[in-house]
Amino acid sequence: MKRNSYLTLLLTIVFVSCGKKSVETNQAPRTIDEIGIIASCTSRAQALEIATASGTQFRVLSEKRKLIEFIGLSREELSKLLPKARLKDNKIFENIVAFSNVSTQSVPNTEYYGPHTPVYRNSGSGRSFPHLEQIDALGSTHLGEGVVIAVVDTGVYYNHPHLSPNIYVNPNESHGSHGNNRDDDGNGFKDDYAGWDFYNGDAYPIDDNGHGTHVAGLAASTYMGVAPKAKILPVKVMSASGSGDLGTITAGIIYAIERGADIVNLSLGGGATRVITQEIRELINSVKFARTKNTLVVAAAGNGGNDGVGDCNDEMPVYPANIQSDNMLTVASVDRYNRITSYSNFGAGSVHVAAPGGDQVTGHLYAPAIAYCRGRCSSSNVPYIGMQGTSMAAPIVAGMAAVLKGVSSTLSPKEVRDKIMQNGVYEPDLDGIVQSSRVVNLELALESL
Repeated sequence: MKRNSYLTLLLTIVFVSCGKKSVETNQAPRTIDEIGIIASCTSRAQALEIATASGTQFRVLSEKRKLIEFIGLSREELSKLLPKARLKDNKIFENIVAFSNVSTQSVPNTEYYGPHTPVYRNSGSGRSFPHLEQIDALGSTHLGEGVVIAVVDTGVYYNHPHLSPNIYVNPNESHGSHGNNRDDDGNGFKDDYAGWDFYNGDAYPIDDNGHGTHVAGLAASTYMGVAPKAKILPVKVMSASGSGDLGTITAGIIYAIERGADIVNLSLGGGATRVITQEIRELINSVKFARTKNTLVVAAAGNGGNDGVGDCNDEMPVYPANIQSDNMLTVASVDRYNRITSYSNFGAGSVHVAAPGGDQVTGHLYAPAIAYCRGRCSSSNVPYIGMQGTSMAAPIVAGMAAVLKGVSSTLSPKEVRDKIMQNGVYEPDLDGIVQSSRVVNLELALESL
């Protein structure tokens, strides 16, 4: 979650009442004035009736879960109109997303053009991607087949030649120039063939920041991912600058679960707080929902505060990293020598394991970057970029989880988590730093099966 200069990219999660508009919107809030109040147990029909009568606006976060955001009405007004609904008073909630040194210019090729011929890693890949050797993944013959990793982030550049073969498509929907603007499978999303963009409210979850693409590559790039044959479900919940709101993120998590993701990667985190607000409660509920669907959630521990020094999550909780659930796995960052990085958050009670995250001294982690090309990207257009942060450590663990799940599909999220925690490389210096005192190791975890 760091820039090369140790600057952080802030993700602002905010909900307050705003100016009155009309009817329904499908876009996430762009400004504080556009943020509203979340109401649970509310149908689209109810929302439409209220918004039409009051001249305000609403946004459906999840139709199946009856989660609606009302824009332009105060909590008091909504409590009179929806006396049985659970209303969420939404306050400013700052989040830190892993750094990105990719330009946030306009990205071409929003349409997914289909898979390139896969190019897989070889015995020499460790020279460019030493983290694979560090966790003993380079020589693994288990590659995560049949497992879906949802990347809930800034989107995924799904036309990158080393990502396109692994995009998890929805065969029941059409897409792009072949789209019909219909919800053919009845899941509430029209033409969601290649995932969904909850920030812009459309079927093109293309990455316009670079962070989500890097994360997806570390987990499941064909060429250097930990699970090079796992599938990637792109779920865009943040803007090109890394801004977003909690309702959008929660909706993205729910969508990923309902699309059948086995693993949800959350390389994002909230500002430290000891108070579990109603906004955080909704995020916790999404993780609990994941548990009922046998889905593992992997989260970055966080990158400390503005001083660039990691903090203890046990003393000052960060969310979603501090959510307590047996389907939750929180990851700190170590350098190439298995030493905790200076920026990484930690916590003997709240942070489970450590994984390579890169740093300026021992080197960044390299993974796919946005490919700026017109039309279908050439198979030779394969840009990579180096990044560092706990946001990089998390998808490495998500990829490991996919490999284990691919070997034994009956493993529960708790069992996958326990295998990873109990079968890493013990590092005495991590005693009291992470719960397991271990750096993850794929070979040891596989042997435990």
